[in-house]
Order: sequence, then C-alpha cells, then structure tokens
Amino acid sequence: MSDLYIDGAMLERVRSNLAKIGELLEKPSRAMGRVDAKAMGVSELEKRMDSFGDEWEYGIGQLKKFSKEAVKALGEIENGFKVLEKDLAEALSKAAKRK
Repeated sequence: MSDLYIDGAMLERVRSNLAKIGELLEKPSRAMGRVDAKAMGVSELEKRMDSFGDEWEYGIGQLKKFSKEAVKALGEIENGFKVLEKDLAEALSKAAKRK
C-alpha cells in the first residue's frame, strides 16, 4: 500500500512562479503592442512589423491568462488535498476507536 503525499512547499513554489509570469510578461506585452512599424520606412516591412507586434502581444497575453488559470487550478488541488487529508484522518481516527 502506498501513502498519498503532496509536497505543499513545492506546490506553493510552482503557484508563486506561475503567478509571477503574468507580472513579468506585462511590460513586454505593452512594448510589443506599441511597436511602430512606420519607423522602418518600407511598407512591406511596416506591415510585417505591425503583424509581429500584434501577434506577440496576443501570445504574451495568452501566456498570462493561462498562468493565472494554472495558479487557480493548483490552489484548488491544494485545497482538495487538505480536505482529503482531514477526511482521511477523521476516518482513521473513527476506525481506531472501533477496535
């Protein structure tokens, strides 16, 4: 029989790191959105730079969104394990008293 175990400290580190991703990506996201292709001087290059900036801004925004969802999911997992641990302790305590 194996023990059910979750490393709470590791889970918290992962949640914290994921939460920081959004903060780290905020500045580059804004910068990519402000890319001014007109400074390039060539119309085809201008179009491609505009597209590049828009795509990266969108992608970084998506990473931020997904990291927030991952933080939320990890929090729910942690809470679920806490409830499970409590319920298991109570069940074992009741079983021990019946003996």
